[in-house]
Amino acid sequence: MSPMKSISHPAGTPSLEDAVAAIKPSFDDLAELSDVNVAAAAGPDLPEVFEALARRAESVGWDFGVAGDAIRELARRRLGAEGTLYD
Repeated sequence: MSPMKSISHPAGTPSLEDAVAAIKPSFDDLAELSDVNVAAAAGPDLPEVFEALARRAESVGWDFGVAGDAIRELARRRLGAEGTLYD
């Protein structure tokens, strides 16, 4: 697997949408290039691989909770785009 794309640093008072935009390239790499359960990331508990992505975002300045919420939002969007239902 090729290296994941970088996550940009937050600027000012970042919003959830800012976090989604910053994390999306790396999230997409994980979802497309590895065998991960994206549906599991849409729920309350992040799978280990997505928790590691949230920690990676935290390491460049994102709040861990906001990063986790952004990953859940990205998972929901991907599932919606694929026509998958989730609760």
